[in-house]
Amino acid sequence: MAELPQYRDSDGEVRMVVPEKSSEQLLQPKVTLGEIGQFFLKLGFIGFGGPLAHIALMQDECVEKRGWISKPRFLDGLTLCQMLPGPTSTQMAIYSGYRVGGYFGGIVSGAAFILPAFLLLLVLTWSYFRFGAIPAVQGLFYGMTPVVLGMILASSYRLAKSAATDGKLLALLGISAVLVGIFSFNLLMLFALAGTLGILLYGPRRKRSHASAQQFALLPLPLLFQLGWFFIKVGSLIFGGGLVIVPFIEREVVNSLGWLSRREFLDGLALGQMTPGPVVITATFIGYKVAGFLGALVATTAIFAPSFLFVFIGAAYLRKIEDSPYVRASLKTLNVAAVGAIIGALWTLSRGTLYHVFPLALFVVSVTALVHYKVHFLKVLAVGAMLGWLAHAMGI
Repeated sequence: MAELPQYRDSDGEVRMVVPEKSSEQLLQPKVTLGEIGQFFLKLGFIGFGGPLAHIALMQDECVEKRGWISKPRFLDGLTLCQMLPGPTSTQMAIYSGYRVGGYFGGIVSGAAFILPAFLLLLVLTWSYFRFGAIPAVQGLFYGMTPVVLGMILASSYRLAKSAATDGKLLALLGISAVLVGIFSFNLLMLFALAGTLGILLYGPRRKRSHASAQQFALLPLPLLFQLGWFFIKVGSLIFGGGLVIVPFIEREVVNSLGWLSRREFLDGLALGQMTPGPVVITATFIGYKVAGFLGALVATTAIFAPSFLFVFIGAAYLRKIEDSPYVRASLKTLNVAAVGAIIGALWTLSRGTLYHVFPLALFVVSVTALVHYKVHFLKVLAVGAMLGWLAHAMGI
């Protein structure tokens, strides 16, 4: 065992230098795989509202309440996952599990997060093809949606306080929000510009960039292999969120492959959005139509498999270089841009939702309860769902 370096103090005594652990290592609690699985399974059941809501819940639980991940590391992961192809919220679940429990933690967290949406959509899909109808839950969603938007705003506020620590970063956050929310600016371009700006403003003047492109061709394989290969392609090409890839899926499964009719595809997409998971869980619906339960399992596994691979590679590399001054300078502005992108996306989502008095009032009350009174999200969500059901029944 190598001897520790020594030094003489002011009294002339020889002392050993004991390496200090980082504040993150000292503060991070020991978490078991069971705890990781239990939390992300619960999150998978309650995570209605889309990827922004999922990320907000992870930030609230993993960072604020449980202290599993420090806020800077969570922001780093959010930036990484927004730049990788794949469903961002699922990748954040994998990243969070990886930061807390290594590779096995990432596998457990990702699988537990996906499982509830898979099972629920499987039941809804069976019901759809058995009875030809979609269960009506409009009233519940009428009240749940404003609460979910409130959670996203509350989470964005907390992350912004940590990320935008000076005037330049605060200005960048505002600009990012406007570019995404008003002008639908490309996220990859936004992050490329923000990362370059971070190096120029906060780090040594050195830039390095690289780009890669992937091209795939559909192989004439037997049906299950063809199904799996198709959804591996889809999972590898999802940049900018699951909804971005929907036109590509629709063109292939309806027009080219003829697996679904256009009506079936739209109904499957609606069912996928009704579940507490990413919109790409619609792969379960498509797989079931093509090859029953086994097809649903193959399609679901295939579309999420690339996310595990990308996050493990990206997060492992990030852990090695995250203390580099060049990387920290770049991440300083990238993290701000990521939060700004969330706020911009929130604006886009709320424009079509908060246009009546009831949802707007419920949104304001939800933000106040979450930020000021720190009421648990599940309690606010339950009250919102009940009030929404009543308001929808009364025609408010």
